[in-house]
Amino acid sequence: MLGRVKEEELVRLILQSLNDLGYRDTANVLQNDSGFTLESKEVTEFRNSILSGDWGNAETLLLSMPGSSSGGLDQARFLIRQQKYLELLEAQKTMKALAVLRNELTPLGQNIERLHQLSSLIFCSSVDDIRTQAQWDGANGSSRQQLLVDLQQYISPSTMIPKARLLTLINQAFEWQRRECLYHSSNTADFSLFEDHICDKGRFPSSTIHILEGHTDEVWHVSFSNSGRYLSSVSKDGTCIIWDMTTFEKTQLLKGQDPQSYCAWSPDDSKLLVCSINSALYLWDPVSGEQLQVYEKHTEQVTGCVWLPDGRHFISSACDKNLYLWASGIMNRKGHLSSFLLLQDIDGNIEDRWSSTRTLDMKVTLDGTRLVTINYDKTIGIYNIDHLKLIEVGKIEESGSITSLTVSRNGRFALTNVQESQEVHLWDLEELQLVRKYTGQKQGTYVVRSTFGGDDESFVLSGSEDSCVYVWSREHQSLLEVLEGHTDMVNCVSWCPVGPPMFASASDDKTVRMLVLFLENSLLATNSVCDI
Repeated sequence: MLGRVKEEELVRLILQSLNDLGYRDTANVLQNDSGFTLESKEVTEFRNSILSGDWGNAETLLLSMPGSSSGGLDQARFLIRQQKYLELLEAQKTMKALAVLRNELTPLGQNIERLHQLSSLIFCSSVDDIRTQAQWDGANGSSRQQLLVDLQQYISPSTMIPKARLLTLINQAFEWQRRECLYHSSNTADFSLFEDHICDKGRFPSSTIHILEGHTDEVWHVSFSNSGRYLSSVSKDGTCIIWDMTTFEKTQLLKGQDPQSYCAWSPDDSKLLVCSINSALYLWDPVSGEQLQVYEKHTEQVTGCVWLPDGRHFISSACDKNLYLWASGIMNRKGHLSSFLLLQDIDGNIEDRWSSTRTLDMKVTLDGTRLVTINYDKTIGIYNIDHLKLIEVGKIEESGSITSLTVSRNGRFALTNVQESQEVHLWDLEELQLVRKYTGQKQGTYVVRSTFGGDDESFVLSGSEDSCVYVWSREHQSLLEVLEGHTDMVNCVSWCPVGPPMFASASDDKTVRMLVLFLENSLLATNSVCDI
């Protein structure tokens, strides 16, 4: 009945859980009926010695405890004596603490760097400073419980069971089930001990419920505002349309002189940058529809732009092999961000310029510490941003021409679309390694963009030259959906960052299609076409 599970181990884990939950009488009954004990008397005494601060007895018991690792005894002693030293410092018994440092900690010869840190604590001006510098919460905090956890690695787990071991095993099982769940969504996921976890496929937004019509030519790029309230779409027809996602109606029509290829919302959604296929960028107020500034420093087609988290600076890229840093706004006299006042002068002069290869797209991480670019020479460039300066820290050689770049919310991973292989690649930017490939979409000639989807970015979505949107499981690389509806090439897909699952797809058929999770009795479930 128990299979590979050993009865004694199972009973001991149940005993531990019952005690942790406060069911001590029930635990005693189980212990008497089964004949198994949670732990030996030595372990119980050792645990109590640590929690009560009886350091000498704790060390004595550690030496005689069954299953203790002889090779790690000095490291374990170091941890115990470190706690003793810190508590003496906290109690302002400096001379006794100094004696422990000299006569007990130093002779162990362990962790010299940490020993130097501990020595410097003698000069701290206050108890709070000691706790801060030591990254320690004091004798009355959780430090003694944490010491027991740290000592666990030097004691056999069969002798002293690791803390909350049954819960750890259950959560490991939940995590495995989560990774195996193809349509997983953390916002709607429900885990139960009574059945295996699996998310309902029907919770994925696969039904088009709104078709946004307003452009007169191909729609090349779409982007949700950071709040999810608005969607911007830019087109070959030279316009950018702002759509209200609560009504799916047009709120602004921003007219340019040339085809528009890309757009980016400022962090507070008060401004919108639009790139044209000539050498200019346009700054708009998306609420009033006012054009605030035109940037014309680039000498060739502008290919992308990214805002820095301060909302006052942005970087632009172009085919002229230059990256420019611009200042976009300052606080007005009332303390509010003005529609547009240049940080240094009203003419939109650049604050910095960096030479680069011909850059096709770029993204900045949410914390603003890293810039990632894709380049005409089939490389991915990785830069640290330090005080508005770029420092190149890595480069990845792709297998073909790259047309799209998306960076994960944690800044660790990047998605790229590769033309020759017609694949979407997932790169680990820390290890500089290709970790996943997604295949099936059609891409041979034109720019096609992909994105992460889902509240925990568990999906990968891409446009395609065959008029479909392709959806994969990020973890398993499995093709989950091929969504039809558009009548021409799908250029771009954008996932709404907040609210119910929803994404937008932009197409050469001049429309934007909104795919939303079908919810009964919801506005989102009302079929309509915004005919503008």
